[in-house]
Amino acid sequence: MVNLTKELAPRMWRTKQTQDRYQTERQEAVENDSCPLCMDNSIAEFTHWRIIPNKYPYDAVANKHTMIIPRTHQKESELSKAALDELHELKQTTLNKEYLYIIEGLPSTQSIPGHFHLHLIAPKAVG
Repeated sequence: MVNLTKELAPRMWRTKQTQDRYQTERQEAVENDSCPLCMDNSIAEFTHWRIIPNKYPYDAVANKHTMIIPRTHQKESELSKAALDELHELKQTTLNKEYLYIIEGLPSTQSIPGHFHLHLIAPKAVG
């Protein structure tokens, strides 16, 4: 049985090339104390949220992998009721039409803990 640890899971979900690029660029962002999510252009925007491309998608398992983030740099604990209500509505409507899964990393696995984000996934066909 495979143990899906913090280190193993992303390597299984990303191709080696994407994982290597992620590791290199992630270290650069940490050293520069910058938020790569804040700098990304939006695919779609809503009142409190925006969808951005994932530069390091789970390309080994997903046909489509984007992220939904608050429009401002916030931790999950800082989200307003209005933002949470809108996220719930988006899950029922817009996101439900394009994706099959929403993945949220737990605190020990979040690569960018200061900016809340959810991974939006449309997986590849299996078989």
